[in-house]
Amino acid sequence: MKSFKFSLLTVAVAVFCSPAMAAHLDNPNLLTDPSFEGTLTFDGPPFVGTWEGFNAGVSSTSEFSTDMPRTGAQSLELNIGPDANLFAGAFQDANFGFGAAGAMAWFSGWHKLAAGDSGGSEIRIEWRDSVANTEISRTPNLAPVIGSTYEEFIVSATVPAGANSARVVYAIQSFGGALNQQVFVDDVNFNVQGVPEPASLAIAGLCLVGLAIPSRRHR
Repeated sequence: MKSFKFSLLTVAVAVFCSPAMAAHLDNPNLLTDPSFEGTLTFDGPPFVGTWEGFNAGVSSTSEFSTDMPRTGAQSLELNIGPDANLFAGAFQDANFGFGAAGAMAWFSGWHKLAAGDSGGSEIRIEWRDSVANTEISRTPNLAPVIGSTYEEFIVSATVPAGANSARVVYAIQSFGGALNQQVFVDDVNFNVQGVPEPASLAIAGLCLVGLAIPSRRHR
C-alpha cells in the first residue's frame, strides 16, 4: 500500500512539476474569470475574485454578453448611446502581496468595436494598498484606436512602492468624444513578474514534498 501511494505521489510530482508547469509559475494570470464566463456584479466591495460593472445610466450599459465572444461563450459588452458625458466599464482587484515593488506588470486582453462605431476606450491599472484601502497611483489611460475585429491591447508598468494590489479597469466614455459606442472585451490577463497565484503556490508545495519523500526513504 505504501508503495502504491508513493507511486501516485510520484506521478503527481512528475505532472505538476514539469518544465511547462515551472514556466507557468513565473507569471500566471492573477485575474478570476478572465474570459467573462461568470456574472458581472454591481454590489460593491470586495472586488477580488469577481468583475464589478459600472455605468452612468441613461443610454450606457455594462454586461456579460453572448453576442460577440472571442473565446468561450461570453465577453464583456460595453455600450454608450447617442448621449455625451457618459461612461461604462468593469474592473477587478488582484492581490499580489507586498514586496513586489519594482517588478514589471502587464494588463492585457483583446477588444473590438461593433462595425461602423467609433470608440473612446480608457484602459489602466490602479495601484492600491488593500490593507489601508487607498490608491497609491495609477497608470496613464491607454486610449487605443480600436478596429472592428479583435485586437490585442496591453498596459505595462512597474509596481510602485507600497502597493500590494492592482485594480485593472476597462472603460469607455463619451466626454467630448465618440457617441454610439459598442465595445467587446475578452481574454484578459494581469501578470506581475515573479508573483505566483495561490494555486501555484500550493502546487509548488506539493513539488517540494514530493521531492523530499524519496530522500527520506533512502536514509
